[in-house]
Amino acid sequence: MNFTKYIAASIITMILVIAMALHFLVPAPPRKIVIATGSKTGQYYRLGNQYKTEFEKNGIQVEVLVTKGSVENLDLINDAKSKVDLAFIQSGTSNQKEYPHLESLAGVFYEPLWVVYRAGAFKSLDKPPEKIEDISKKRVSIGVIGSGTRNLVEKIFALDNISTKTTNILGLSTDESLASLKSGDIDVMFLCVNDHAEIMQKIFLDPNLKIMSMAKAYGFPPKISGLNVINIKRASLNVMNDSPDRDILLVSPTAELVARKDIHPAIVSLLIDISQELLSKSDSLSEEKHFPNPNHLNFDNNDDAQKVMRDGPSFLHRYLPFWVAVWVDRLLRVLIPLLAILIPVFNFLPSIITYRTKLKFAVIYKELKSVESIVQGGQFNHDKVINQLNELQTRAMSLRLSQMNNKGLYDLLSHIGDCRGRVNAMNATAK
Repeated sequence: MNFTKYIAASIITMILVIAMALHFLVPAPPRKIVIATGSKTGQYYRLGNQYKTEFEKNGIQVEVLVTKGSVENLDLINDAKSKVDLAFIQSGTSNQKEYPHLESLAGVFYEPLWVVYRAGAFKSLDKPPEKIEDISKKRVSIGVIGSGTRNLVEKIFALDNISTKTTNILGLSTDESLASLKSGDIDVMFLCVNDHAEIMQKIFLDPNLKIMSMAKAYGFPPKISGLNVINIKRASLNVMNDSPDRDILLVSPTAELVARKDIHPAIVSLLIDISQELLSKSDSLSEEKHFPNPNHLNFDNNDDAQKVMRDGPSFLHRYLPFWVAVWVDRLLRVLIPLLAILIPVFNFLPSIITYRTKLKFAVIYKELKSVESIVQGGQFNHDKVINQLNELQTRAMSLRLSQMNNKGLYDLLSHIGDCRGRVNAMNATAK
């Protein structure tokens, strides 16, 4: 193989190595992701569709999956066969020990535990209900099995040593609960949603529905992980309807986005960037730029998510379109280590080429020395020796050498010529 072919083969091999490294070591992000949310009336579903809009602007298709809520979402995201990539859950629903293959990306909003009751159902009380024991004998809906609401309510009831297995405790969906509450079929409903959720706007506008202040709110967070206490001022949720009609205390999990640990870093970066655009505004429950954040989460926080929340998007993702940034980043991840290997090789390449050239000369010189030894012995076949020298000259002339090695070639040819001259002179003398 000549040197040009050698270089061409090296370049082709390098391209193949880069292509394989890109495919296996630095794979591209998926073109489609699935987000497990909740019911269609909840904040998870609404926010999931906002993410869908923003992701699809960047060339990633999104499927928003309707589910029963946090518990089902955890099972889906934990199962790689489900093809769910992201899931909304309530903080406190589970932990790293139970789901070691999951990690949290960010908390995205508060979703307080609202205890909504019909004012007429508590006329016998001297004051509004404010403890679990005040409502435990009433007809109460605590959410469907598999929902984060039900999971949290069962823990709170257990702290007061109150059973949720009695016949007056029902497991209705949020829509069913609100309809039953308005019709008088139940007296109290629990739900965990953000105050912007459609169902909460209906509740705020109904003067017959009130929100219970939880007198024991500060006692729950030390016993149940992932909870915060929120103080909501009078009329801050709806001024016209004076909702709430007094200052109230609520306990609130944080809605968080969870993924498996193999989630692609580019998806994480884009997700956090989108979250900062969608969620950084202040509202009645949180201050400006409070979300997204890494606080009060169920699982270990994803390293890439932490970095973007702390430092913002990378230089490439800040100034380049998403897919351009992805490809540049992938190439850099492959080329930088490759250059670290190739630069010393390239530095050593001239020495290799020089050695290879000297080796070509050395092979011919070795044979020339052997011929000269025969000639010096005085007993040799003239025609045979001349043929050997002609063959060595032909081989020398056929060597593929750079212009920089012409002197070495001419020296070799000169030595062959000197030897031929001595052979001819000795042959003439012998005659």
